Amino acid sequence: MLKRSKTDDEIDLEMSNAGGRVLAVNDDQDACELIARLAESAGWPADRVYDIDQVVPSLTDEHIAVVIDSLTLGVNEAFKALDEIRGGPAGIRNVAVVIIAATDTNRLFAFQSGADGYVVRPVHGEELLDVLRLVLARSVDERVEYRRSQLMGGATI
Repeated sequence: MLKRSKTDDEIDLEMSNAGGRVLAVNDDQDACELIARLAESAGWPADRVYDIDQVVPSLTDEHIAVVIDSLTLGVNEAFKALDEIRGGPAGIRNVAVVIIAATDTNRLFAFQSGADGYVVRPVHGEELLDVLRLVLARSVDERVEYRRSQLMGGATI
């Protein structure tokens, strides 16, 4: 059975009803601020975290819908946060995670680890917003299926 893709209007409507917050994570405060302000300019309230060890404690607020984790933190640190989110309690385990990285080198590992989106620097604002819209428009099951498709050589987003 063929599935109909969601239209841009349907995605925008879902986003306006999502009501979630963005958690921007980066040890560079200027970069973190830039990501957070970009999300805010698109209508998502954003929180900022500059210390990777504060990511999981910040997710106790059930209104966080997506974490944007930048690999400038270091590959090990960024994936440590992703592992803690995916292995965390039910309240945080299904939070969407978008990774921002310098190269495509870790794309497959990111999806294997549970990332829901992957953006390569330099980040263009509209590209990141498009990824956020798509990630947040997907249900948890659809995000899992999308990860599987990426591991099988699917389209990149």
